[in-house]
Amino acid sequence: MITLSTFQEYLSSKKSISQAQPPSMSQSANGQEHYLLKLLATLPSQTPIQQAEQLEKILTVLREVNIKEQQRLKLLAQVIDASDQLIATLRQHYIYETGALNDVPLSHMAQVKSLYYLIIMAYDRVIHDKQALLQNRKKPPSSKVWKRYFKVNNDSSVLLATAIYQTLLMYQKLLGEEVICYQKPSPYLWYKTNRLYALAHQHHVLTVNHIETTGSLRASNIHQLYCQICLHSLLNMRAMQRQTVLLVQRLLPEWGKYIVATIEPKTETRVFVDLHSDKPPAYLTANSDINPYEDHHHCLFIELGPLLAYFEARVQALIVEGSEGAECYLLNKLSMTMRYRYLQTPLTPATKYVIKKEAVLITGFNNIHYRVSGSQSFANLIAVNDLPEEQRPRYETVKHKRGGDETVIHEILSNSDTSLFRRLQLVFPADHSQATNKEAILNKDTISNYGEIVTDSGIAQLKKLPNQEGVDLGIVDPKWTMTAPLLVSTMSLFLICRSDRNASTDWSIGVARWLNPDDKNLEVEWQVLGHAVVACGIRLEGRETRSQHFVPAFILGGDEQLQTAGTLIVPTAYFQPNDRVTMRINNKQTPLRLEKRVLFTDEFSQYEIVKI
Repeated sequence: MITLSTFQEYLSSKKSISQAQPPSMSQSANGQEHYLLKLLATLPSQTPIQQAEQLEKILTVLREVNIKEQQRLKLLAQVIDASDQLIATLRQHYIYETGALNDVPLSHMAQVKSLYYLIIMAYDRVIHDKQALLQNRKKPPSSKVWKRYFKVNNDSSVLLATAIYQTLLMYQKLLGEEVICYQKPSPYLWYKTNRLYALAHQHHVLTVNHIETTGSLRASNIHQLYCQICLHSLLNMRAMQRQTVLLVQRLLPEWGKYIVATIEPKTETRVFVDLHSDKPPAYLTANSDINPYEDHHHCLFIELGPLLAYFEARVQALIVEGSEGAECYLLNKLSMTMRYRYLQTPLTPATKYVIKKEAVLITGFNNIHYRVSGSQSFANLIAVNDLPEEQRPRYETVKHKRGGDETVIHEILSNSDTSLFRRLQLVFPADHSQATNKEAILNKDTISNYGEIVTDSGIAQLKKLPNQEGVDLGIVDPKWTMTAPLLVSTMSLFLICRSDRNASTDWSIGVARWLNPDDKNLEVEWQVLGHAVVACGIRLEGRETRSQHFVPAFILGGDEQLQTAGTLIVPTAYFQPNDRVTMRINNKQTPLRLEKRVLFTDEFSQYEIVKI
């Protein structure tokens, strides 16, 4: 098994590729192929560990042996088919985990990455040889050998394009694995990915069709594949739950068709990739490292408008045909997120950190409802004993055994108390490579009080520990690791309130619009929905074909400073515009009508309301 450092060392080496042939491969070309096929044929009878060792041996031999590059590509295709089967088996051990990954799934992931590294290293030999050949043939030959010259050049270009395409496919999978375990991809992966695209552009092979030559269904050419890789980064995948990540990765080939990307900008887009850098696609701001519009930079400009138009048209079509569901909610969430970030960003200006009194962030619709209702159950809130059976709620909002999904906030970034879009900062574990095996050190500047972080994977206690300079450091239990989903996800609902449950109702309810995780902190850009929040129950009136049971809901009072009107927040999938509903708190009931739906996700919907 090889690691990223070994992989990087190999590709970065200036030494010429070894020409030594292993004894087992010092045969004719046909004999070499027969030998490899024989090794591949024995794989099904072996354990996954044995298969991995055998495949790594085959890939190493295939990389070093002296054979024609066309034959190398042919054999590599067969090895990849066998590797894909093993990789699919290994990935089952971790892709469906909902929390942090322990040592066992991480070891399986390391093996998957090792196979991808070795495949790339084998293709690198083809790229190296064909690039050198094309470079040497830049000067045209005499007229007598024109025909042979063009044939050799064309064959070499096709082989180079195939090797680049397959290599980019492996980089796409590697970047996908990093997201699965919520790791920030190594800059080296992006450096190699960007350089490969630039190389394909240099040799005019970006649009060579690879569907027939490689059998891949991911993309028809290098340009489309690279656009998918860029989109994977632009979607802020680390801000999603793992099951959503898997769904998005399956849909990327379809969505990538709507990405418009050109070396020469066709619009005034601010989304670009510096092809000579080790960075993913970025949004141009005053703080950007470069100005991509300057002539001396080699950049690819990305236009997201057509993709968002497709998302929004698809969402409306699904709503009209009554097929509102997982696809509709996902596309709507991505559309709102990308439009906010890349097309009409309010761009909350960078401000100094404002230290506020310790606050608590609560996630999860039912957890929020429990806190806002004064830590009482939903049944008590709506006096359920006075309701007929057909109106009683089907589920409760009781306190979780772990205490609810609450996160202590030590710093909040905001422009002013009247700003609609704000920033906040959560405590985030430090890089595990710099922490001990028993504890991960948190950002020392953000820890000021005792508290606890409660996540799906367990409770992480924050403790006081003086360092050598006498500054308190926050320590978090290793149960909360960097391989777990983030505490909040894009477009998720949350409540910010005082840590003292007996304090006055000093809180704000909002939705996360963008997440900026880094090595130390998690910064959340969020939209304030309101400050005057009241927990209540809502049920449908007059429709026997739909549920008449009460469900938890929130009434949000209008806010002049935020320029927002009074609205109702309910769980998604229960109600529709123009529904007549009954709001209930204790024994008091109020008839309402739902008007325009101003916001919706798979978690909640927000409606304008009128009193009947």
